Amino acid sequence: MSFLLRNATQILLSAEEIIKRFRDLVNRSFHKNGLGISYDQWMVIDSIYKKQGVTQIYVAEQIRKEPASVSRILKLLENKEIIERIPDRSNRRAKRLYLTPHGDDIHSKATRLFNMIAKDGFNGIYEQEVNLFVRILDKVQNNFGDKTDRVE
Repeated sequence: MSFLLRNATQILLSAEEIIKRFRDLVNRSFHKNGLGISYDQWMVIDSIYKKQGVTQIYVAEQIRKEPASVSRILKLLENKEIIERIPDRSNRRAKRLYLTPHGDDIHSKATRLFNMIAKDGFNGIYEQEVNLFVRILDKVQNNFGDKTDRVE
């Protein structure tokens, strides 16, 4: 365990750098291809695509962002006519989120670019390695989640 503690900073910095590089590549690719969206906007679009008619709270939970941040993104996407908000019949305060036909087109193009970048990033890595990596990340995430009430 001490070997992990000695390397914890490096592991976390590396993870942070990977995420930063990936987001930057995705943002540049989306811009270069004229999609007019960002990585964060794509995450919202993708969440809605996977389950049309969801609420803002659902999207926020899925992409692990604060509801206020998601609200700002939804307003931008609505202004770009990528999504539409339809009032919920059973809850007047809630709005259901749907992609427009333009949103479907943006999602399709953005997903293709996103997947190409992800594929490049995982080039030369075997499925077993990815599975192990995901299991390790899940364990670390669960460990940190279990400790939030113990922070001094």
